[in-house]
Amino acid sequence: MNTSLKRFIVKILTLSAAIVLVGWLAFSLFIPQYYLSVFPYALVFFLIVAIAVHTYQLKLAKKDIGKFTRSTMLVTFFKLIVYSVFAVVYIANDPENALVFVIALFFLYLVFSFVEVSEITRISKRKDT
Repeated sequence: MNTSLKRFIVKILTLSAAIVLVGWLAFSLFIPQYYLSVFPYALVFFLIVAIAVHTYQLKLAKKDIGKFTRSTMLVTFFKLIVYSVFAVVYIANDPENALVFVIALFFLYLVFSFVEVSEITRISKRKDT
């Protein structure tokens, strides 16, 4: 395992631990009525997808930076499709909690996307120079 991947995994696991801590505080102290049992599974799902996609992108960047650049948009599109399917399946099974679920999913998407994009940008800039 290369250093970039190790660094990303440590960063994303630390971020996930922080999300768990903040979520636990928020849902146990302030808004317990909005807690859904799917939240931990959603976090693990985002974690697995982020690590898998980052691993794939690192391999592409190492082989051919041109191919990496072309495939980034396609990878992002497929991630959105996977996340959308996850959301639709959950909402179809539990429509009364759809709003809370969508807000949590959106939060996870933003946080994980920010970390993924910042890491992959750092790596691609390093490859260009």
